[in-house]
Amino acid sequence: MAKSVRIKRKELLNEPDQFISTTDILIAYISKHKTGVISVVTVLVLIVLAGVGIKYNQDVKNLRMESLYYEMEQARAAKEPKSQEVIGKMENLLTQFSDGPQKQRATLILADELYNTHAYDRAIGLYKDIIQEASPANLPYQLASVGVAYSLEGKKDYKGAIVAYKTIIESQMGFPLFHVYLSLARCYELNEDDNGALLTLREMKTKFSGHAKIELVGSRLKKLEAPA
Repeated sequence: MAKSVRIKRKELLNEPDQFISTTDILIAYISKHKTGVISVVTVLVLIVLAGVGIKYNQDVKNLRMESLYYEMEQARAAKEPKSQEVIGKMENLLTQFSDGPQKQRATLILADELYNTHAYDRAIGLYKDIIQEASPANLPYQLASVGVAYSLEGKKDYKGAIVAYKTIIESQMGFPLFHVYLSLARCYELNEDDNGALLTLREMKTKFSGHAKIELVGSRLKKLEAPA
């Protein structure tokens, strides 16, 4: 049988304490380089505090923007003031927004209100502001593009509206296109281009065969195809 090795308590106490030795080394290093260590710790603390401060300020800013956006929605939904008073209040609120998604959404609802009051040129200006600032992949860009097309149609600039509607279709932005096609066909008709309207509607009949409102396409085709 192997002879067991006995370690005397005296021998155990003579072994160096690894934890104490490491701590002593660390303390000695800090004592020797006290100024540098304090500087590093101070910088790290300041970075952490700066990060916390930036996040807090951003959160406060976002809450403020959302509050302003809510006021915009409330102003638009108000029944009592006349439309121009509503628009004036909305324009004043818009000036208080910082650049960002909330401002784009607020600009959209103001542009829509201007469109509803037939102030098409002013609406187009706001829609174009959004188009310049937003990404084509984002909904505000897509809605603003459609807003420009509708506003041009409202101005009876049918040729301009046709170009705008076709641009939306060709851009493949992912925006639902049934009503864009239908508006394009309508503008062809209003521009006295029945052939363009027919081609658009026939394309719709194939492209949107399963759409819930496909009967609208059929009725328009029957009217245009009917002998004079």
